[in-house]
Amino acid sequence: MDKPVRHGAPTRLPVEAPVIRFGTDGWRGRIGEEFTLAGVRRCAAGVASYLHQIGRESSPVVIGFDGRFLSERFAREVALRLACERFVPVVSPSPLPTPALSWRVSTAGASVGIMITASHNPPEYNGLKLKSSDGGTLDSVETERISRLIPVVDPGPAHEDLATHPSFLPSYLKAIKERVSLKEIRAARLKILHDAMHGMGGVLLEQALLGGASKVVTLHALPDPLFGGVNPEPTARNLSTLMRETRRTGGAVGFATDGDGDRMAACDSQGRFLSPLTLLPVLAQHLIEVRGERGGLARTFAGSLRMERIARRHGLPFYDLPVGFKHVANLLRRKEILLGGEESGGFGFRGYIPERDGILSALLILEAMVLSDLPLSSLVARMEKNYGRYVYERIDVASRPEEGKRKILALASSPPKRIGGMRVTEVNRLDGIKLVFGEDGWVLFRQSGTEPVLRLYCEAPTASTVNFVLRQARRLVER
Repeated sequence: MDKPVRHGAPTRLPVEAPVIRFGTDGWRGRIGEEFTLAGVRRCAAGVASYLHQIGRESSPVVIGFDGRFLSERFAREVALRLACERFVPVVSPSPLPTPALSWRVSTAGASVGIMITASHNPPEYNGLKLKSSDGGTLDSVETERISRLIPVVDPGPAHEDLATHPSFLPSYLKAIKERVSLKEIRAARLKILHDAMHGMGGVLLEQALLGGASKVVTLHALPDPLFGGVNPEPTARNLSTLMRETRRTGGAVGFATDGDGDRMAACDSQGRFLSPLTLLPVLAQHLIEVRGERGGLARTFAGSLRMERIARRHGLPFYDLPVGFKHVANLLRRKEILLGGEESGGFGFRGYIPERDGILSALLILEAMVLSDLPLSSLVARMEKNYGRYVYERIDVASRPEEGKRKILALASSPPKRIGGMRVTEVNRLDGIKLVFGEDGWVLFRQSGTEPVLRLYCEAPTASTVNFVLRQARRLVER
């Protein structure tokens, strides 16, 4: 056990101590190996140095944590280090979703926010996300600046008196409820299932809709650091219970949120899984064609072709971005887009914080169903009729970062002319390498920025084509 030391006694790190690197969305690592108490203290010291440099001495820093192993302890270490540096840590009194932390940052006059979470990663991981004063993911330039300020020595454990603060959740719930047609959703008499995946979504969707005729049944609501033995990522292979129970119990729709509650996927009343590549165009169609809103649309590099088609039909700006929600957040900050999203189910909306939010996304899908008086399956069918029908899948191949990047470079130097029976019409190197099949889809090869895997993504008109392309893509990277 660390012995408390007033203001921290520096502890020299071993020579082999890992360098702390921020990936696509913060710093993540295996608990007790890459992600340690010493590492978290070093990170906090880097944040403190950054805030001193930009002249934000003594300012509030909002700190939150999820339900993973040691998350609360890691958050406390961050708070103690910042208190030693004469900042004002505002620490959540209990585990919470990342969007609730972001909302508190944006309303508290904080310089930055720090969230202890590994999001959708497996249970052995934990992580640290940095938020800017508006609640969105901190800009890459500023994140890199902080990483350069992280000391190579552990400043040591510290002892300070930390103030207690009320829950961040009531103001967050109020904010998301104000952004949808809540009265109409509550009155619609819908039976809604929500799989919280033992993460931070918990019973928040239930709480948002309390007091109406619509009812929410929450599955896996209690936080569990092992996530019930299933990775807390809302993909089809992890949501068999939600899909089965939605169909069996006559649910109108089923939603799932990830480990820290900032991503969402869904299934229709028949238990058919609907990927984020289908849900994002449905949301775009609703906001533009039902709400009558105007503004640009953005997708990250593994997003659906349909987003560009929607923008084109309505004469709206379109943005194709590298993977990582931080790129969407920058456009939301500049008010250049109405809606933006990523393949993993993180969606962000104009008029809210520049951050993704799984519970708000579910509420907006419900609003689309209620205001259109259509089931989700019909909303999807209408979107597919107007903008095309595609099937999407992703597979992950175990790969160390340097190995995966080497394979992608080799593929980029000599890309195939055909793959899985599809003719390659374009090679796009925006983020990894994407082989485009004209209007018939694409396959993307990209090394993950959060896990040691090489991700292979494919969108094509039929499931058989997707499966064939991905089999061939896997052979290309495994040979």
